[in-house]
Amino acid sequence: MSTSAAPDVSGKLAASERGRTSQSVKDSDRELSRWGGVAGLAGVVCMLGSVAVVVSLGLPDASDVETLTDFADIESGRIAEHFLYLGALMLFALHVFVLQRLLGRAHPAAALFGTAVASFGLVIMAASSVLHVSTSPLAELYTAPDVSPADQRAIEYAWHGAQSVFDTMLTTGVLLVPIGIVLLGVAMRRAPAFGFRLSMLSIGLGTVGVIGAAIAVVDPGSVASALSVLAITVFHLSIGWRTLRLGNHTSIDLT
Repeated sequence: MSTSAAPDVSGKLAASERGRTSQSVKDSDRELSRWGGVAGLAGVVCMLGSVAVVVSLGLPDASDVETLTDFADIESGRIAEHFLYLGALMLFALHVFVLQRLLGRAHPAAALFGTAVASFGLVIMAASSVLHVSTSPLAELYTAPDVSPADQRAIEYAWHGAQSVFDTMLTTGVLLVPIGIVLLGVAMRRAPAFGFRLSMLSIGLGTVGVIGAAIAVVDPGSVASALSVLAITVFHLSIGWRTLRLGNHTSIDLT
């Protein structure tokens, strides 16, 4: 047998092994894309469900004192709203981590930094999501039969103090998440599977979200933070749909 045959055989084996590894990576990316897309879209459904609960039950604004004084009448609605909101944030975070994996080979720095910043923001928003946990004990004290008007005013002050802490966390979160979205949009420009249009859409939505959060920072009494939440939701709707579709492609070009 010729000695030159050994390198040829080893080369073919190495090429075959690389081919199997490449196919395994593609299969993994497709499965990850499907799961990530489902997570993003399910998060949108949960966020819309949270809004639907508020609208259908006519719940007062979270910062309105009626949230405290009428808590017994709206407790079930508030709990449903908060858990749907928390579920949306958790699913958004999962989608962001999937995007980091998919975009990491195209633009490692922007994908990693965007994921880190957006994740920090979503965690902070999640920490401010279950407001009823702090409202419930104060509402019980407020409606106690032997409480005096002076005590009720003191309880209102305490509730406003607790509410301000949650508002601060929410504002911080809705400022960080859009910054992460902008960075993820930058990473998408180098990923053919997402392309220029989705990249610009992400950067635009992130910019709108940052502006809304900045207004809320300057004017804490405004509802501009809702604009940032809307931008975050639209991002996960549009990019989540694209991520889900990538999972059905026979090949994914993310380099």
